[in-house]
Amino acid sequence: MAEIWYLEIGVETLDNEVKHDRPFLECIDLLEIQPDGCSIEIDTIPDLYTGDPVVDIGGRVTICIRVFQAELDGIEDNRWKPGWYKSKVTVIGMAKKLKTIGKKHVL
Repeated sequence: MAEIWYLEIGVETLDNEVKHDRPFLECIDLLEIQPDGCSIEIDTIPDLYTGDPVVDIGGRVTICIRVFQAELDGIEDNRWKPGWYKSKVTVIGMAKKLKTIGKKHVL
């Protein structure tokens, strides 16, 4: 399973921050990630600074996905690498998408 994290700008540790575990292939669509958006230092917190001082001082929260090689072993598309991927989706956007997915499974 891929790990979904809500990371704030300036986070220094990875203690107890995993919010969800989901299959990586599901994360691709759910969180709108791309293969070229990977940071391959899997044990290092990704750099979330935007360069906008107002945003950076506010400590914006970004959804990041951490995926290990074991999760990628059955995936045919070899553009995906183990590491961190930053989502384009906000925390609120993800909550809405998860709610929609839940409704589809109830039917």
